[in-house]
Amino acid sequence: MFFPVAFQVLFLLLLVAFGWGANLRYLSLAGIEVRPILQLSELPTASHGESSSDTRVLDDGIHRSVFGLAAVLGGIALAGWTLCLVFSVSPAMQTCITLITYMVITAALVVPQRILFHTTRMQLLHSLFRIVKPSMTDPVYLCDIIMADILTSCARIFSDLLLVACKLSSLFWYSRQRDLGLGYDGGIAKYVDAQQSARLCTDPGVLGAVLVAMPYIFRLRQCTNEYLRSTAGSSDAKRHFANAVKYASSIPVICLSSAQKRAAVDGTLDTKYSDWVLRFVYGLWVLSVAFNSLYSYYWDIAFDWNLGHMSDGSKLSDLVAPTEPKSPSAKTLSASGSSDFSGCATETVNVCSLDADGPDHEPSRTPLCHGSDRAWSPGRFPLFLRPQLRFGAPHLYYAAMLVDFLLRITWTAKLTSYIYIDLMAYGGFWLNVLEIYRRWQWTFLRIEKEAAV
Repeated sequence: MFFPVAFQVLFLLLLVAFGWGANLRYLSLAGIEVRPILQLSELPTASHGESSSDTRVLDDGIHRSVFGLAAVLGGIALAGWTLCLVFSVSPAMQTCITLITYMVITAALVVPQRILFHTTRMQLLHSLFRIVKPSMTDPVYLCDIIMADILTSCARIFSDLLLVACKLSSLFWYSRQRDLGLGYDGGIAKYVDAQQSARLCTDPGVLGAVLVAMPYIFRLRQCTNEYLRSTAGSSDAKRHFANAVKYASSIPVICLSSAQKRAAVDGTLDTKYSDWVLRFVYGLWVLSVAFNSLYSYYWDIAFDWNLGHMSDGSKLSDLVAPTEPKSPSAKTLSASGSSDFSGCATETVNVCSLDADGPDHEPSRTPLCHGSDRAWSPGRFPLFLRPQLRFGAPHLYYAAMLVDFLLRITWTAKLTSYIYIDLMAYGGFWLNVLEIYRRWQWTFLRIEKEAAV
């Protein structure tokens, strides 16, 4: 089946877009107001440049415009792929169609006219600009944090984009080759040089590793920004510093992976010490990827989802950033209403925020059950979760933790010589699909956590 890397990249990015729309849709159905949580009203572009119809679209359902834009772009990609299947006997024509498809999609995203879901496109482009902007003073919004985290899940796709760009440029390279008469007659030296430069189309090398590392560097910059803006020695400062360490730990993994690949392809370590050096680099890679995966998993549970609460009041996140002691007036009062494991409090319940960086909530005299919401009295909530669950059923959280762990350690498949994922048919594509699914699941609980606390 004809499914080249160029269209794999497009369909993976479209899968991310449709997944984001599904996140927004089901969070809305769960009664979670996404707009204030994502701080969309606080963005620099939120106070100007939007028509009343733009604002109405955002208030009535952000997911509709996301689905609409993804559907338009998906239609363009599907049309291009279909035409490539029709012209399967002409590689040059397929390359030309692929190039046109990318140009049309890019134009549809950046067109300045108020068409094609203008507000959604502008929010996306402005968010990407704020993410890549090397500023240590600008505020960091939650929507940009989540967008940057999504980009880390697409890191390998960016490396594939480099291969796509190289292959699309071959359309002009072959044309120039014919014009200059480069071939085996009268231009063998230039022909060899051109062939060596064209190797980038199959092996991105160091540049590919840099592209893979960029999303992590963007996220590292955000964490450093938040650390510098927080009070020295506070729980927030410790949390932001520890988060920065998590993203920094991805860089050695990427560098060591690239080094191993280059050594295998080029044979650059063809010396009497090559076996020892390769084993040493491989051991460093195993250690670095194990630390990064397990630490990232811990961060998902303890901070991003705010799970891991104990009946004695301690939290899993206290291992890295202990909660600052509260004043006596902010201590949690006992609940005057009944509550048990299977239900939620329905009378006066005093609940303080258990998030390390959130303010204490005043006692509420309204029911804590809204739709599938559940809140338990202190010490009686489900094991290793938290007192407030907006999605209700505890088994959903346990399943999410298990799936997140399994997908976090998919790299272990590369430790055995019996599994060659990169050599399997579309092996890299399906690994990207699994990572996109993991991020899709992560996004639900990341935003749910903000609503719960």
